[in-house]
This record gives sequence, C-alpha cells and structure tokens, in this order.
Amino acid sequence: MIKSVLIKNFILIDELFLEFENGFNVLTGETGSGKSIILKAIDTALGARVQKDVIFDKTKTALVEVTFLHSQKEEQFLKKYDLSEETIISREITPTSQKCRVNGALVNLDYIKELRENLIDIHSQNQSYTYVLPKYHIELLDAYLKTVSEDFAQASKKYSQIYPTYLEVSKKLLSLRENNSKNLQELDFLRFQLNEIDSAQIKENEETELERELEILSNIQDIKQLTQGVQYSLGSDEGVIDALSKMNGMLSRACGYDTKLEEVQSAFIEAFENLKFCSDFLRDYSQNLEDDPQRLEEINERMSLILKLKRKYGDIFEARDNFARQLEELEGDFSSCEELEIKEKQLKEELDNLAEKMSNLRKENAPALSDLIVGELRKLELSKAEFKIQIKDKQMDSKGIDDVEFLITTNISSSLAPLAKVASGGEISRVMLAIKCVFAKVDTLSTIVFDEIDTGISGKASNAVAEAISNLSKDIQVFAITHQPVIAAHANAHFKITKSQDDKTRVNAKKLTTQEEKLEALASLASGEVNNISVSFARELLKQ
Repeated sequence: MIKSVLIKNFILIDELFLEFENGFNVLTGETGSGKSIILKAIDTALGARVQKDVIFDKTKTALVEVTFLHSQKEEQFLKKYDLSEETIISREITPTSQKCRVNGALVNLDYIKELRENLIDIHSQNQSYTYVLPKYHIELLDAYLKTVSEDFAQASKKYSQIYPTYLEVSKKLLSLRENNSKNLQELDFLRFQLNEIDSAQIKENEETELERELEILSNIQDIKQLTQGVQYSLGSDEGVIDALSKMNGMLSRACGYDTKLEEVQSAFIEAFENLKFCSDFLRDYSQNLEDDPQRLEEINERMSLILKLKRKYGDIFEARDNFARQLEELEGDFSSCEELEIKEKQLKEELDNLAEKMSNLRKENAPALSDLIVGELRKLELSKAEFKIQIKDKQMDSKGIDDVEFLITTNISSSLAPLAKVASGGEISRVMLAIKCVFAKVDTLSTIVFDEIDTGISGKASNAVAEAISNLSKDIQVFAITHQPVIAAHANAHFKITKSQDDKTRVNAKKLTTQEEKLEALASLASGEVNNISVSFARELLKQ
C-alpha cells in the first residue's frame, strides 16, 4: 500500500506531504482543483513519461517521493527485488536531467516500471495498466484457479519447478550442439593426427637405436677392416697373443725360483685371457659383418618418417598425449550431449503432461470465473455486458501451452473483443472495478487507483460503485477521484483538494479528520453549497 507521498515543485504544487490509510482513500474537489495532479505525480514517480514543463519553479528541482508499505502477500515480490518492509521510490526532474531512486539508490526507468507492475494499478479514461494487458490475464486466471482447484495448484507448482530446469538443460544442449558442430572438423582432424602417430608405432628411444644402427651399416667396410686388423695383430702366429704365451712360459719358470712373481703372473694370465677374449670376439664380429642394403634402406625410411613427424608435431610422444586428451574431452562433449538429450526428452514429456492438465483445468474452470465477473458487472449497472476468457493454444513457455485473453462487450449490439479495445472511457473504470472485486483476494497488487470512476454514472450505478469499492477496499488499498458524495461517503480517508490564487496558482490538499469537515465536503459535493438540506443529506450518507 502507499503509505505517503511527498510532492515538491510539481506542476501547480509547491510542496505537499500526504499520509494515506489502508482501505479506501478518496480525493474530492472542484473541477480543475488539481486532484489529477496528485495522481499524475504518483504516476510520474513510478516511471510515467514526463516533460520538463511539470517543473513549477524552473530554478528548482521537481521531486516526487512515494513510500510503499508492503504486506505479507507481497513476500515473493520482496524476495525477488531484495526489498524490505518499506520501499521509497523517488524521481527528481530538472530542465536538463531526471534521476530515479529506490531506497536512495540510483536506478533506471525500466527498473522502476518493473516494480510498478507489482505494486500499483492505475485506471483512468486515458490510461489503464496491468489488467487490460493480455500478458497478465493468464496470471489472474491461474491465481484464481489455485484457490478453487488443488489439482491445478499442485500441477502449476510442479510445472514452475521443472520448467527452469528444462530451460537450463535445453540451453546447455543447444550450446553443446553448436560447439559440437564446430568441433566435428576438429574431432576428425584429431583422430587423423592420432592415427598418423599411432600407425607409425614409434617406440621410446627408437630414434637413438636407429641412428646407431645406421652409423654401423653406413661404415660397415671400415669397421670390418679395422676389427680384422686388430684381431690379426692379436691372434696371428707372430701376433701379440702368441708372444704373450711365450712370455707367460718364461714367467712361469721364473716363479719356480721366486714365488714373489706369482702375483705378477696372475695379472699377466688375466691380461692374456682378456686379450684372447678380445681376439675371439673380434674374429666372430668381423666374420658376421655383412653389407645389408635392404636394412639400410629400411632404416633410412624409418628415420625419414620419424623426422617428418617431429617436424610436424615436435615431441611426438607429448603431442600424442595432447591429442588423446583433447579427443577425450571432445568425445566427452558428444557423450554429454547424448545424456542431455535424454534428460531434455524426459523433462519435456513431464512438462507436456503437466501443461495439458493445466490447460484442461483452465478451460474447465474459465466459464465459472467469467460468470463471477459478469455478476459483478451486473451489480455495477452494466446490464448488457458479457465477459469471456478466451484460451488458445501456443508454444510452451513458463505458463504452459495456453494463450489467455479477457474478452468483453458492454452492449448487446457489439461482439466480444479484447478488453483494452472495447470498454469506453466512461465504462473502463467500472469494468476494472468488477474484475478487481473478483480477483482482490488472490491478486498480489496492493494498491489500485481510479481516476474519475464516477464518469457517466449516477443514481443506482453510483450506489453500486460505492458498495463495490467499499467491499474491495477490505482486501486492497483503493484510491479514487470522485464527484459523487455517495461514493466519497464510503472512504476511510477523505482528502479535499483546493486551488489557491495568491501570487501564484497553487494546489493544496487537506486530510479531513473531523465529522464536521467530512459533512461539509459531502454536502458541497451533493449540492454545490453547504446548507441544512445538503448537510442533512450528507449525514444520512455517512450513517449508511
């Protein structure tokens, strides 16, 4: 509800502070006294388009500050926007700039308008918010259904829990599909690279071993000549081993004379045996050395392949590990894609079932709700009015598969048409009032404003409107501008708006607190002047 409004330097208002009450707040005054300026100021604070000509004194800043006090039924709204029990929305206007604030923090107009849709409904002959907008019709229908159908309440709750998960899965799946589409070529290339390396079957240290074998095969004749030369020097009849054998015989005889030489002889024999081993090894080695052009060609081809892969990939084994890891990640994405497709399908099936159930319940209960609204329209002397809730199929969204729109006609000669296009200026407020009376207990909006709600009505219709507003204000805060005393008499708080003509034209407002002030205001509304007859009439209205 609106707790208070502070208006400074706005149109014809120098400075005005008003505190409002829960229930029914009425604004009365002579035509042109400035009643609508107060509502325009509230509208301005809540994001309405405004020109710089609203500034009363061009040397100062225009300011409108509206304080809202929130009720328990606005709990979800408060959590969504991280607001406390009290919210202050203000707008400053200068000839060159405008600033909007929420609880002191600067915000943009779009944010203010978003808050407005959850706080207040303003209806006048020139404009009407929220209820005439088709996007809210499904919310109103669903709010009503949750109070009359436990099945719908449960299905709707479950649907609202599953749908965000479905959107998240679908979004992630779409992203993966896009990435996978881009990665298909990369995946094929990675597989080609891995296959190229794996098909080469290169072993650890293979290049070193091949280089050694290549060195041998490339110099086999030199190696053979050199090893044979050494072996001949060691093992021929006049070679080193033959000479050592003779020397060993001489040393053996010497040991017979002096045992101290035995240690030398042992070392001599070890050297003799080692040289004999070398001679035998070199003989066998040189005999087995043969030219192998085929093997030499194989090694050269193998080395050429290794060098080619090294030029292409650098460290072959490191590159192979890299490609394998990237391939595993990409293939994992494709695997995740398959898993998400399964999950998306499961969620979609569950949503389809819930959406169909919700749609059936909407279509089943919509006529009864239409009848309730028609009943309220009849009470407000719109005897020829008809109302229908139209439900059409649409693509699934957060509300299900139904497109809901309120259709109405207020006279017998016209067919049903969308709410925003049918009701005339004099009827729109009564139509909104009728709808509000039905939805008051389930609607989360805390305040509704009717500007000139009595336009085009009198007598019986005025009494009906007064009664309807009085009942409505038990569930929601109502503001109304009226010239009908029968309507004003039902107010919990009565504000009289006047215009003064001193050095400047100014709009003033006073909250009527005494019985005498209220009687005088109602009497003035009834006859244009305060006399015994009009005061008596006003007193009867207050008694009723």
